[in-house]
Amino acid sequence: MFGDVETAIATMRDAASVMTLVTASTGDEIRAIDTAIQALQAAKCDRLAAMNESGEHEAEGASSIGTWARRELSQDAGLTRQMVRAATTFRELPAVGEAARSGLISFDHVRSFTYALRHIGVEETQLIEKPLLEFATHAAPSELHAKIRQLRDVAHPDDLDQAWLKGMDKRDIRLAKTTEGWHLTGFLDIETGAKLNTILKNLSVPRDADDGRAPSERRMDALDQICTTVLEHGLPADNGIRPHINVTVDAETLKAMAEQQASRTLELDVEPAALEGFGPIGPGLLAHLLCGAELTPFLIKAVGTNIEVMDVGRTERLATPRQSKAISLRQDGICAAPACWHPISHNHHLTWWSNGGRTDLDNLIGLCRKCHCLVHAGRLELARGSPLKARAA
Repeated sequence: MFGDVETAIATMRDAASVMTLVTASTGDEIRAIDTAIQALQAAKCDRLAAMNESGEHEAEGASSIGTWARRELSQDAGLTRQMVRAATTFRELPAVGEAARSGLISFDHVRSFTYALRHIGVEETQLIEKPLLEFATHAAPSELHAKIRQLRDVAHPDDLDQAWLKGMDKRDIRLAKTTEGWHLTGFLDIETGAKLNTILKNLSVPRDADDGRAPSERRMDALDQICTTVLEHGLPADNGIRPHINVTVDAETLKAMAEQQASRTLELDVEPAALEGFGPIGPGLLAHLLCGAELTPFLIKAVGTNIEVMDVGRTERLATPRQSKAISLRQDGICAAPACWHPISHNHHLTWWSNGGRTDLDNLIGLCRKCHCLVHAGRLELARGSPLKARAA
């Protein structure tokens, strides 16, 4: 048996009495109406559950209670299933059922109790039914749900660690280049996400009362500030080079930009400015990137798609910062070992320094950390030439 309709009827009578009282305030009327609505919702849950159990909906040509409610009440099937489950909650938590039928708590409160039965446990929820119901009568549904989730975490702490481990398995971040910029996708584990969220919240607050930036703009400005800080003060690379962004541009392009020319003569050997890792960029972005940037000129000779660095920096024991930048330019930032696509971490002398090798560009190549270790361990041998040849030792 699902519920007692007498409780709902009595609640509606009480509401009607309040509505007809001359002395009743508007607030009294609203409270009475709300109580009646909550009681009717509980009665509806009971009636739908009874129809579902008896199969009466089939006699009216509906294959399921969800189909019947969608046809007769214009109600989504998902909501109907929730209301049927609510009636079960009333049976397992009698005090909650009585409070719902009396209009003391809403259907949204009841859904949270249903969540508690499923995720905390029936016996565990029954033990805390009365204090939890007392909390519900003075709390919004969202507050009740937050409290129940808190209790779930206390009751099942191992689930929290399991969720953390699942998140670690899923973590990934990818940037996909598009014609308009970059598309970011991925998943952050709990710890990394918390760190990023804290930083973004801190950096994306309005600067002052007149800050008219939209929230999306403030978040993007915050992310840009993070990247800029890392590039300026972050992890140093080998030979004292800080992380940096390379923009390759020929002298003619710079000259045209300086003279604010809208167009240039189209020639086969003229190339647009290029942002390393992205590709061609327009003069507006070029001007923005060069504003306040450190310019490192290279004397180069271009033959087709091949770029040969002719002269940069000076010869020392270690490659100079300019030489390192030149090596990165020459190799597109990728390790020189065949079949390796890792970024350059170290600069290596083809003829070792200890064997009399010079720190000249034609004697230097960029390698990733692993390949450099293999070379010095005698497991990888690199020879001069283009492309470089390698063999396992």
